Amino acid sequence: MDESMETILHDNVLPINKWRVLFHIQTYLYRFEYYFDLFNNQNISKNDNLNQAETNFSIKKNFKQSNETFKQENNDSYSISNIKHVQNGLEELIDENNDYLFRWKRKKLKYNYIDNHKRKNYCNEYPSQLKGRIFDENSTFPNVSLYEIEMNYSNIRPGGQWSPSSCLARHKVAIIIPYRDRLEHLVTLLYYLHPILQRQELDYKIYVSEQIGNGTYNKGVLMNAAFIYASSEYDFQCFVFHDVDLIPEDDRNMYSCPIFPRHMSAAVNEMNYKLTYEELIGGVLNIRTEHFLTVNGYSNLYWGWGAEDDDLYYRLKDVSLKVLRPPSSIARYKMLQHTKRTPSVWNKRAKLLYSAAKRYSWDGVSSARYNLTSVTAYPLFTHIIVDVGLPPPGFS
Repeated sequence: MDESMETILHDNVLPINKWRVLFHIQTYLYRFEYYFDLFNNQNISKNDNLNQAETNFSIKKNFKQSNETFKQENNDSYSISNIKHVQNGLEELIDENNDYLFRWKRKKLKYNYIDNHKRKNYCNEYPSQLKGRIFDENSTFPNVSLYEIEMNYSNIRPGGQWSPSSCLARHKVAIIIPYRDRLEHLVTLLYYLHPILQRQELDYKIYVSEQIGNGTYNKGVLMNAAFIYASSEYDFQCFVFHDVDLIPEDDRNMYSCPIFPRHMSAAVNEMNYKLTYEELIGGVLNIRTEHFLTVNGYSNLYWGWGAEDDDLYYRLKDVSLKVLRPPSSIARYKMLQHTKRTPSVWNKRAKLLYSAAKRYSWDGVSSARYNLTSVTAYPLFTHIIVDVGLPPPGFS
């Protein structure tokens, strides 16, 4: 690796162990703030309407006390100290009343949550509605629009989120799609992916991470940035990093969270449905959140196309995380046609791969440098636009 690159990355980069602690603290604080606001904005009004008598009783009781206090103070001299005393007494009573309401509503929300979950059982690990092979290598894809997909799947919540209503999902999954200039491929993937994930009865959300501008592509930064943002939104158990041009052929290839990292696209039609080399984990990779953090995610150093997935393989190998693969009869994907790209600046990539196991403690999701330009919740996915900056000399 160039000494200048190593110097740049070492500056102001926390050790991965410390960064993981701060990352968890930050995400939990963000989620607490989100759910607290949601509780105040939605559940308070609902509980007020359902239990108006109880809250009115508490309010009337405290206002009666406040009136008696005011009358008592009014009989004394109208000194400034007495007026302040009355004001303080009223503030204390109001605070007491608000505290009572908050505790009562929190308890009510807890009971409602328990009651709702008592009515549901956990979903099956392998749901009965799975179809198996959806199409084969000779099948053609329909010409559909995003609008048509939205109309067919109106049950999807804004941002591309869905969970089963008849049972409790066993797995909370984030699908991350690194993207650039392939709208037709994205539409086709969403057309097949949403119904598959729903038949598998997953609690899932789809994120499309797009690099802004026409600069040198950095897939690793895009995936790291999407991981950080998605983690701040929800407590996902695993992440599926999904190439936009790979369409699953069989819905028995489960997107549920695996015990070890799962390379799901082990059999691709363009490769004659064979695994070309052992280190290959690109295409579609399913990895648990804690495992992704253990290896510090993807490297940020691979500018251009190729090798960032192989780098992740060596990281996983260094920490003894075995990569699992479904049977090739199930782990089948069809690659959409596109212009083939050759790996960029291969001599530099080879040097980076050689040092993959040594770099992951300081090169990865903990050191990703980018600007989050915008986040938009579309009906079928959450669109994240990322500015990854400029590559170092020699990688443009």
